[in-house]
Amino acid sequence: MTSGRSGTGARPYRRNRAAVLANSDLCHLCNHHGARTIDHIITARDWPRGPDGRHLPGLDDPDNLAPAHGTLGNQALNPCPQGCGLCNQRRGTQPLPTLTRRPW
Repeated sequence: MTSGRSGTGARPYRRNRAAVLANSDLCHLCNHHGARTIDHIITARDWPRGPDGRHLPGLDDPDNLAPAHGTLGNQALNPCPQGCGLCNQRRGTQPLPTLTRRPW
């Protein structure tokens, strides 16, 4: 489990990001390969907070991270090669069940 500190610069996040991406490059939002960025399944906005207002542990744990197409550091882009765009940015802070690529 990680500490309450979160953010893309935190060591646990970077370590867990590398582990998740080493396991798969399949974007969990569009199901296309080539993802080089990570998405929080439960967003930081929705992650529980303690009495002090800080995120409770687990936000950056591998179980809450999944590959996604999006922006890399320094605003470099990692768009979906199938034309879905920047899946992570398109999702924003929406919960996952509301997302779909197709109008079912």
